[in-house]
Parts: sequence; structure tokens; C-alpha cells
Amino acid sequence: MGTVMTVLGPIDSAKLGKTLPHEHIFCDFTCFLLKPQNAAEEAFMEEKVTLANLHAVRSNPYSNRDECVLDDMDTALYEIAEFKKYGGQTITELSLPGCGRDPVRLAEVSRRADIHIICGTGHYIDSTLPDIVYQSTSDQLADLYISEFKNGIGDTGVRPGIIGEIGTSAVITGQEEKVLRAAARAHHDTGMAITIHLDPAARRGHEVLDILVKEEGVAPERIILGHLGFVLAHKDLEPHEAMDHLLSLANRGCYVQFDLCGNTTVYKKEVGSWVLPTDLQRTKAIYKLCSHGFSDRILLSHDQGLKHFLMSYGGWGYSHVLSDFQRYLGEVGVEPHIAKKFSLDNPARVLPFDV
Repeated sequence: MGTVMTVLGPIDSAKLGKTLPHEHIFCDFTCFLLKPQNAAEEAFMEEKVTLANLHAVRSNPYSNRDECVLDDMDTALYEIAEFKKYGGQTITELSLPGCGRDPVRLAEVSRRADIHIICGTGHYIDSTLPDIVYQSTSDQLADLYISEFKNGIGDTGVRPGIIGEIGTSAVITGQEEKVLRAAARAHHDTGMAITIHLDPAARRGHEVLDILVKEEGVAPERIILGHLGFVLAHKDLEPHEAMDHLLSLANRGCYVQFDLCGNTTVYKKEVGSWVLPTDLQRTKAIYKLCSHGFSDRILLSHDQGLKHFLMSYGGWGYSHVLSDFQRYLGEVGVEPHIAKKFSLDNPARVLPFDV
């Protein structure tokens, strides 16, 4: 079907196998940390995550610095070994500059764990943006992303295979729009798909598609809209309204991604706290999307980006989509030959850069 760029070089998409399209192996999401309000909160922020404080960490993930950082090689290798037990072969790792991108260590993981890893190019949400974004035009940023694809990231020799996760906030900022347009222009030159971080508390998917598709000419089937499962738990929407929103996005031809499978955490923030749906809500929504003819546009992942997500800390790990979640899909009526599309056929269709 085409060629996919991994951290160890290009491969045929037929070799991807079962694929997670939105994960983090090494990351730093301290950009989301809440400001401590008292001495006890200041102390808790600097604690290491342990079994003794795990409940408190899960109750408020952005109150603890260690929770927001994944940087241990041995832990990564253990977690990925569990993913491989269920037939997993490829992970798309979407950490970007400002939130812990480390292409050299990703290449090491790929070799040692014997899996394919695809890393991203681009920039994330406004609060993580380096000075180069503020100092550059969209065309100049596009040139940077194109150069990384053609020549490697810095002097690492590691080439990205996807654009993103491109960050957007609850209200898309001017800098984020600049990056979106840069992503579109880099896509036209490289063919790489674009994957989008949609703010979990907002519904900006149509605005993103208007910029990328209507104004920048990106084909919608080359766009992945991430974090859409959150819509199912938006407090201002009834279930049928949330479903109508998902269908309205799928009708535009993009990929609809449920990338927090297994996760039911409530994320506290100063503004716009995030509530997650259950896996039952996710699987029911997936069944309805399939019944409307969109089984070829659904992607599943976990967005591993905090310690308590990992099996090492009592979480669901990288294997949940390939294990329990498959049973949940079957229980709501998604047939196995349809379910296999989400982790096998659909990633192999969207990830090649020479489709």
C-alpha cells in the first residue's frame, strides 16, 4: 500500500502489523502541571510516584511532576514487551519538541524491543512552543518539518514518519494556527499524514478541518483527529448529540481516533477540567460509527503519557487495545473482521507517505 518511515528507516506498510497510532514512550508533560495552592500541594508535587501515593496521583495527575514524565528505558522495554505478547508490532510515538521528543532513544527502543516505531515532527500546544515558532512564518516552519523528514532530526539521522501530534487548545491560538498551516504545507511536500491533538474539553475538530482542508488543501483522508472520545463525556452534550458530532466529523472524510482506551481519569485544571468516558461508551460509539459506514476511518490507541497509565504502576499499558478492548468491542456487536481494521488495516492505509 505504500512506504512508512520508522525511526530505523523506511518499511513497506504491509510490515506494520498491529499498530498503535497515538502513544508516548518518552515524554515530559509538565506543561500541564497545576500551580500548588499550599505547602502540602507543593510537597506532593515533588514526590516520586509510589504505591503509597498512587491513589492521590490518579485522582489529580497534573499535581505531581514525576507522574508527568516518562523517561526510563527499562520501564519502556517492559511495557512494550507486554504489547508484543498480544501481537503488537508498531507504535507511533508522538512526543514533540517541548514535551520530550527523543529520537535517539526511540531508535534504541526499536532495536532492543524489536518493534517498529514512528516518530513525529511539528509542534504541540502553545504553552510548549519554543522560540523558533514565534520567530518563524508558517512556510519557514514547514521547511523545518520537511528538512527533518528528508535529512533527519538534527544530527540524529532519525527521520519522522508523521506530522504531529500538532497541538490545538480550547481556543486555537495564533501560534497554533501558524503551526497547523505549516503542517499542511509540509504534508504537501512530504506526503506524511497529519495527526491532531484536539483539546479534550473543547470541540474544535471542524475548525481544524476548515484550516487544513478548505484553506490549505489537505485531503481529509490524510488527517487524523485525536482525542475524540472525550466528546462522549462532555457535560453539555446528551449522548445522541455527542454521537452526531462524531458523525459530522467522520462525514468530512478524516480519521476518527479514540486514543485514550482504558482511561477513565478525571483531569483537574484551573480552566476546562477533562472528564473521560468509559470503554463501554467508547465501544458503543464505535459500533454506531461502523453502522454508518465509517469502519475504515476508526483508529484506536491509549495515548500513554503519564506514569499511572503504565502496567508498572497499575494501569492498562500498551496492550489494552489488543486485549480486553477487543472483547468489549465484541460485546457491543462489532464483528471481529471489522474490529481488526482499527489496529491493522486502517493504520496501514493512513501512515504511508507515498500513498
